[in-house]
Amino acid sequence: MTNYSLLIDADLCIGCQACEVACKQENDIPVGPRWIRALTVGPREVGGELKMSFIVARCRHCADPPCMDVCPTTPNAITKRSDGIVLINPELCIGCEACIEACPFGSPQLNSEKGIVEKCTLCVHRIDQGLAPACFLACPTGAIDFGDTNTLIESKREKHAESFV
Repeated sequence: MTNYSLLIDADLCIGCQACEVACKQENDIPVGPRWIRALTVGPREVGGELKMSFIVARCRHCADPPCMDVCPTTPNAITKRSDGIVLINPELCIGCEACIEACPFGSPQLNSEKGIVEKCTLCVHRIDQGLAPACFLACPTGAIDFGDTNTLIESKREKHAESFV
């Protein structure tokens, strides 16, 4: 069974925020919440030069999601599909924010307009149609990769190993 995820290559990220814009447009996210975030680190001095780097923060669709464990609703508003995608059911979410506190990555965010918590769905509506997530398609440098988790990790290992040859 495929287990979907995003893999981010921080060395390729230029902080353009195209992923953020694509996500907001695809998922009709209001001003405020950001399901994926290109964060700027720096400038900082490295070896006598100023350097900037970028970190892409997003839901990791965890193997054992802490957000799901703390959700007090019955049935649970947060579920994990067989393909690894963790979703929040907006009809079951009570907006208690327990999942926000439990997530070590800051992924779930309160949508104050709706009074519920939302987070990256990995564009599940697109995946179910055989399409890739909007953030992946929008990234101009290829910093965001999408696919089966094991395949992505193995590919990254091979590229990393090649850099030492």
